[in-house]
Amino acid sequence: MPPETEGFFPTEPVLEPDTPTHTPFWSYLDLALVIGLLVASIIIILLVVGAFIFVYPSLKYNQGPLLLPTQFALYAFLYLSFRLVFGLRYGKPVFASLGWCRSRFNPWIAVIGGVLLAFLVSAIAALLHTPQVPSPVESLMSSPVLLTLFGVMAVTVAPLFEEMMFRGFLQPLLSRTFGVAAGILTTAVIFGALHAPEYSFAWQYALAVSIVGAVLGWVRFTANSIIPSTVMHGAYNTVFVIALAVSKLTPHK
Repeated sequence: MPPETEGFFPTEPVLEPDTPTHTPFWSYLDLALVIGLLVASIIIILLVVGAFIFVYPSLKYNQGPLLLPTQFALYAFLYLSFRLVFGLRYGKPVFASLGWCRSRFNPWIAVIGGVLLAFLVSAIAALLHTPQVPSPVESLMSSPVLLTLFGVMAVTVAPLFEEMMFRGFLQPLLSRTFGVAAGILTTAVIFGALHAPEYSFAWQYALAVSIVGAVLGWVRFTANSIIPSTVMHGAYNTVFVIALAVSKLTPHK
């Protein structure tokens, strides 16, 4: 989703390929500000969700209709946090600052790499005897419309904002402090840890997502852009969305 076609979000310029996006202009104070704004936004979202559940008690047992709006609201608040910090403190645009710029990295390599990464991670998860745990997505299985909307978000909006936050914002900051390898690996571990609650804190899932984060981090560094890592992330998610759709359509004995 290039800045020119963002729709919901303001249009911003694209950086040239030789822009030194590995060296961030922001600081750990800016990281603290973004996290603080996100925490405040999460509190607001939870209050709104609680109000809906109070008005519609049935949502307490079926929160599927709330899942996608909540997720989208979180991404919107994330963008707003970046907009406030980058705009007010530095007068800088969001997307270009976070590495949404043209890259010579072959997009087809990113697509194929994302698909292969999905199969590799699935194989690793099988070797680790990863337990089957309930997922929030299961609450969407009864609604084809919600499931379709989830699939679209999972391969477009979600990869974009996760790459903005982790590979665009956090990784360059940590790499500047600790070096490229440590920055990539630390960001990957944080990425995996923050996904753990979705999978009942099973360490196998956290490890698998951390591996994905490390690969995406390497691609982001190599490409000097978050576009290839976003494309790879979307391709990776697409494999699991298709698998979910197939399991939904396949009759169970």
